Amino acid sequence: MSNVTLNQYVVYGDLNCPYSYALHERLKALNLLDKVDYRLVEHAQDIGLYENTPDMLAELASDVFSVRSYASEIPISLPPERPDSRFAILCVIAAAQIDSQKAIIFRDLFYKAMWVDGLDIASPTVIYDCLEAAGLPTELSIDMDAEDILDEWQDRWENSHTGSRVPVIFSPDNRKLIGLASINEVSAFFAGEDNKVEYDSRQMCKYSEHHTIAVFASEGLTLVWQLIEALRSDYNILLPATLGDLKQQLESAEQTPDLVLIHATDDWLNNLLLCQRLIQNINNTFVPIAIVGAESDDQQELKAYAHGASDYLVQDRAAGIIRARISMMLELKRSRDFLERSARIDGLTGVNNRREFEKSLEMEWRRSARTRQPLSLIMLDVDHFKAFNDRYGHLAGDSCLRRLAGVMQTTVNRSHDAVCRYGGEEFAILLPDTDKKGAQRVAQAIRNQIMLLGIAHDRSSTGLVVTVSQGVATLIPSSSNNPHELVEQADQALYKAKSSQRNCVVAA
Repeated sequence: MSNVTLNQYVVYGDLNCPYSYALHERLKALNLLDKVDYRLVEHAQDIGLYENTPDMLAELASDVFSVRSYASEIPISLPPERPDSRFAILCVIAAAQIDSQKAIIFRDLFYKAMWVDGLDIASPTVIYDCLEAAGLPTELSIDMDAEDILDEWQDRWENSHTGSRVPVIFSPDNRKLIGLASINEVSAFFAGEDNKVEYDSRQMCKYSEHHTIAVFASEGLTLVWQLIEALRSDYNILLPATLGDLKQQLESAEQTPDLVLIHATDDWLNNLLLCQRLIQNINNTFVPIAIVGAESDDQQELKAYAHGASDYLVQDRAAGIIRARISMMLELKRSRDFLERSARIDGLTGVNNRREFEKSLEMEWRRSARTRQPLSLIMLDVDHFKAFNDRYGHLAGDSCLRRLAGVMQTTVNRSHDAVCRYGGEEFAILLPDTDKKGAQRVAQAIRNQIMLLGIAHDRSSTGLVVTVSQGVATLIPSSSNNPHELVEQADQALYKAKSSQRNCVVAA
């Protein structure tokens, strides 16, 4: 059935899978396509049985978002739908029986038609154009041999138990790469480094180069596709199928949209107000919301502005005008984000400032009081910092504080922990859901990492390098105590550390 050799790598991918397309592009960039047996399978055989539902379109948008996030060098746009890929796969298999090299070109044209041009690869017209561009006969005979090959590949892929609708590569020595590996990981896999290189990724991270726009259309995406068409090449597009999906995206650290567009259906005002409440409760930053109307409606537009909408877009305007207005809203967001960041971030060290510490302390205190979980605080002071400034100068002192703050942020890496500059050379580190022993371990790790920096300090009586003293306090918030007690206890512990030996951790 296949011409694969015993030493050949085998790839299983689908034409309508964005991860498969991205992997195909990376294999092509590494000149590996002619060195693999690239087998096309159907990752979702049920697509041909049903029309694209809102949930399926939302999943498609999320997948494209992930690929653009993790493989920013690969051009990809959101297509109008995820088409059935079976007949297109059979065409590629039949083409390979005629000319294997032209079949590779044919497959590449299919991928580009769908993921760059947004075309339907199940369309006879698209198939004809791709055949012609690849130099293949424009009439292919799809016989039982092609069906048998696809069925065999499908069975082998399903029996491999990779368990996900993503591509997979198998090596001759039974290693595997599941999902979209990086260029370096693919190279290492094919080089067989230590015969142990494997990769399995289901999580993709947000890439800051692309702004993300969530489009919510409760009556279907067909009504707003003209607008999406104008934006899909330049932005990450999320298509929440329900308000619950939109809420999850707003709460997500990876997929938080920079802009929300709401289609002006009969319930648009309720949707707008709900989104505003969600954003107010979930986000610390400004997320603009715009209403998308099918036509110009002065009364509806005024009503949208009166209720806090950032803009009212008429979707049948020229694509350039829509993109320009979107760009203005995102520029406004950037400006507000910068101002908000300036208000809460210490300009020298890049960590939270004293004001943000006090705000975070109040918020985490209330949350910990509800959950009855411990809240810990580390107060940290740089030993003999005045002597350091006198010896090396204030520029060196500023550089020292920046490096120490960087170590603290790297060591304290949970998303809900907070490193803050409390004042001068003193820092406060807030650790929710952390008991005293856990806080002491964090403090010791910070102390060790700072010593490893080896910042020279020959005026210190504690050692030849910069060191820090730390005080740790832990409380379970309740009606019988308050956040000021936590600060006071940590401060007293820090005083004991400084008045005893320095370069140590003392717990209250």
